[in-house]
Amino acid sequence: MGLKASSPSFPQRRLFLQGLCFLALGWGGLAWASPAPCSEQPYTLETPEGLAGGGNLEFDGDLAVFTDGACLQTKGLSLRAPELRYDQQSGELTAQQIEVETPRYRFWAEAGQVKGRVLQARGIRITTCRCGDDLRLMSERLSFDTQSGEVILEESRLEVYRLGLARFEAMRLNANRTLEENLGLQADALPFPLRLDFDQGLNLGLSGFPLLEPGVFSGQFSSRLTLLALRLGSPDPILRLGLWGQAAGRRGWLELDLKPSGPASRGEVVDGPMFFVHDSEKGRFAFGLKRAFQLDRFTLTPFGWIAQDWPDGTPASQVQGLAAGAELRYNLEVQEGPFRFRLEPFGVLGFYDQPQQYLAYGGYAEGRYEGAFALKLGYTWIIEPTPGRFWLERREATQTLSGSLSYQHIRLEASHNFLLDQTQTSLRLGYPQSYGEIWAQLNTCWNCVGKTLSNGRDDWERRELVLGFTPVPLSCTYDLSLAPFLGYDFLRQGVSRWGLELRYADCCFIWRLGYQEVRIAQHPDEIPNGKLTFGLEIR
Repeated sequence: MGLKASSPSFPQRRLFLQGLCFLALGWGGLAWASPAPCSEQPYTLETPEGLAGGGNLEFDGDLAVFTDGACLQTKGLSLRAPELRYDQQSGELTAQQIEVETPRYRFWAEAGQVKGRVLQARGIRITTCRCGDDLRLMSERLSFDTQSGEVILEESRLEVYRLGLARFEAMRLNANRTLEENLGLQADALPFPLRLDFDQGLNLGLSGFPLLEPGVFSGQFSSRLTLLALRLGSPDPILRLGLWGQAAGRRGWLELDLKPSGPASRGEVVDGPMFFVHDSEKGRFAFGLKRAFQLDRFTLTPFGWIAQDWPDGTPASQVQGLAAGAELRYNLEVQEGPFRFRLEPFGVLGFYDQPQQYLAYGGYAEGRYEGAFALKLGYTWIIEPTPGRFWLERREATQTLSGSLSYQHIRLEASHNFLLDQTQTSLRLGYPQSYGEIWAQLNTCWNCVGKTLSNGRDDWERRELVLGFTPVPLSCTYDLSLAPFLGYDFLRQGVSRWGLELRYADCCFIWRLGYQEVRIAQHPDEIPNGKLTFGLEIR
């Protein structure tokens, strides 16, 4: 433990300009615009809890009292308060009216203490907003382990624009993760739950909206709700009701569509090895058992179910009955430096309540190299000597060679299906700049039968070039960006698609408004039409 003392020097004024980032300083300032680091304070003291400092230091026996910009700098947080008291005997730091800043959060507390690298505080207000606190968590008490980054909030509530959304008896956060991740709302796991867009009609409502429940919350929701009005203004609008839930070893979801052409439903319930799944529009349902047993590199999955299916998608092809069998897989992975090889052969044998059996076998082989460049080459083969009755046990026959090559901002992907004699490629070129990336992507497909042109002929070839610009992520407050793209179809010699997305960042959120239009469809599931989208991200 050491003490550094020096006479305070006259502060130097610094003028600097960072564009629009600091346009709002006169209206309350930006978060993360921190005072000088604690190490630059005139008086500092090394403590087991971190570096304490201030513009003034007084001793009262074993009690060191920092004032005039008192601060504490330790792993995981920076703390400031009007006055900071350090008891050299107990090793405890105490303060009132404290402000704490981490790389992702700011919070304020009426009083707090740090001991054993754990901050205990009461009267908490915490936010991720760059300025203001329109999105915030209010809590009675807080425990912050600065080593692990774990934060526990007791008797807390979540507010947006002062509107209370939820209450929790206890809430666990990780200070090193974003609030979206802590709330289980990250984009890769759950899309923005409030939906407002236009695609074949107006779509609005809640999609997978988390149902918050009181109790101990750790970023995992036990239930979600869907309530959507889809294709409003079209001849066949839909009212969709859905519920998703999970518990220990159990999960289930159900969606019900109400529409003029007739109701439809789909869902799944899984309880350990038992399951029930159905889709009324595809004429499918199944109730059965399936469980995997692991033995070294082998995985054996016996199954059995009673099911119904429409193999060709129409009621006329309906089949019903029993099925039982097993699937055996072998997984081999070998890695040596930048090289990696994976081999996964399998076999499926099934029996029915009729004099028929199902057999399928095949596998997947893949080689990778990841060094100065990344190269992947894979081959998938599936052979079906006998046809399957239900979709659950079927393995569609294929023989496909695929590969990809990535080098800096160049990526090439290609695949060839030997059974269909079909080849698809995609080449993407990027040109990164300080303000974003300009990119071009060429998509081609040879012998792609299945897409029908307006004149009724088969589309045997696709050639589309898409040009676009992806701006750097918004980091400034009250800033905006535009992300346009434009596609051209060389086969039909016309614009195939275009779109534009506007992003605007305020203190707490990034608002997204986009429009995209498909003029010449490139895939069987594409429909030429326009689509307006709206989204929101927590900063």
